[in-house]
Amino acid sequence: MKNYKFLKTIILFAIALLGTSCEVENSSFLKEKPNAFLDPNALLVDQDGAQIYLFGAYDAIQHVMSFGGRGQQGMQFLWGILANDLSVSPRWDSRRFIYLHQASPSTPNIEFLWRDMYRAVNRVNSAIDRIGAMTEDQIDTDVKNTFVAEARYLRAMLYFGLVVAWENIPLKKNETADLNNLEIAASSPEEVYDFIIEDLQYAISTLEPSQGGGRATKGSAQALLGKVYLQMSGFPLNQTSRLTDAKNVLKEVIDSGIYELFPDYHEIFQLDNEQSNEMVFAISFDGPGLLNGGNMGSQFGPIGPRNLGGGFPTSFFNLNFITTYDQDGDWRFKNNVARHRANRATPEEAFEQETTPGQLGNPLSWRPWKWHAESPNAYTGDTPFDYPYIRYADVLLLYAEALNNLGELTQADLDMTVNAIRARARRTPDALPDMVLGTQEANDAEILHERALELGWEGWRRTDLTRRGVEFYRNAIFVDQRGVNPGNPQDDFEDHEIRWPIPQRELDLNPLLNQNPGY
Repeated sequence: MKNYKFLKTIILFAIALLGTSCEVENSSFLKEKPNAFLDPNALLVDQDGAQIYLFGAYDAIQHVMSFGGRGQQGMQFLWGILANDLSVSPRWDSRRFIYLHQASPSTPNIEFLWRDMYRAVNRVNSAIDRIGAMTEDQIDTDVKNTFVAEARYLRAMLYFGLVVAWENIPLKKNETADLNNLEIAASSPEEVYDFIIEDLQYAISTLEPSQGGGRATKGSAQALLGKVYLQMSGFPLNQTSRLTDAKNVLKEVIDSGIYELFPDYHEIFQLDNEQSNEMVFAISFDGPGLLNGGNMGSQFGPIGPRNLGGGFPTSFFNLNFITTYDQDGDWRFKNNVARHRANRATPEEAFEQETTPGQLGNPLSWRPWKWHAESPNAYTGDTPFDYPYIRYADVLLLYAEALNNLGELTQADLDMTVNAIRARARRTPDALPDMVLGTQEANDAEILHERALELGWEGWRRTDLTRRGVEFYRNAIFVDQRGVNPGNPQDDFEDHEIRWPIPQRELDLNPLLNQNPGY
């Protein structure tokens, strides 16, 4: 894994010099001019050049998922505050409006993320089109198809994020290589999902089954396809026939024998284990100072200096979410909640001891803490932690949900999914009792709750709430009882806000786009 990261870091120096048509990635960026030029036609002459170009697509995914544009948070953070597992300080205006469901077409963070995601789409489209056009004397056909399949997996990731967030989006299937024909109407959600399915099915048919070490594989494509099918079975499409598709493809991931639950929840997120067999797909980062770092480990962290393991002072808990943990019996609470000051305890001390030096007794001062930055460190927001896009625990819980919605869930299924995950999280023998099969509605509520505890701050909470529909989304937004809370999202949520507004700048530049209803 580290060899791959090192190779990618070197390659990204070359990518930094690329001033290709990828700069014409979205109508919002038409006035931007590249600083240096390297003709992609001079690069894409052999397999090594194709791999460099492909890693440029991976780099685009890194940026969207972790950073977001112009120093703003990426999709993982913004979706956290849209759901109910994160809160924000009232002084962070743009993110406060997102948290309160008061976003408008001019909300900066939403505009930045849209532009970054379409910029990434164009970089990925460029890789698909240009590598796909290479001849047999330039690259082995099987290698070419593998590279294209990896890029199509990345494109599916992007469009899945876009269609869940905005619902009615332009579907750009090829690279935007000039300034003509940039205006494009939104496609229906059905069309977008069908395109995502095509990409993932191609990836499944082409890629090899393996863990991947940061690169797309057959298993990662199957897992994402299962997630996509499950999403299609709920709001807004409500295609319940997709439940069987989800069940079948997720079962293929489980039966592959490649993936497994890592024995210790705490150690999943440590640097030595970040590409373990629990990671079906994890976005690779490496830092600091290697042109390949992220913000996991500094975005979320305890109060205190970042160089001592602290986090940015922008991420807070929704306290009602915190109280849903078994604080004494669940290792996930101990790992995911910082009850110490970074400058008074190392991460090891804070985790190992029941009462840590400088422990904060007031939950108002607790902070999200899933990736434990070293103390001291030189990260400064440029951390080496990989971002887990899909974990095997996620696959197991999705599979249980699909079976339950089909009316096929059994106690044996629960034991191999939810209860296996609880067994790992259990600190004491009498904590976290096994889930017992109940009514379909009760099962769904318990599975959803388990997803929140297991996958908190990994970016899936909003997706989980959205597929259950508008009324469920409204009722799931907890009142935040923090003393510095910016308000109560429930008071402001209206049905149309289950989807984001199309940024006004995009509407101004593209007259074929229409605003989402209600904005």
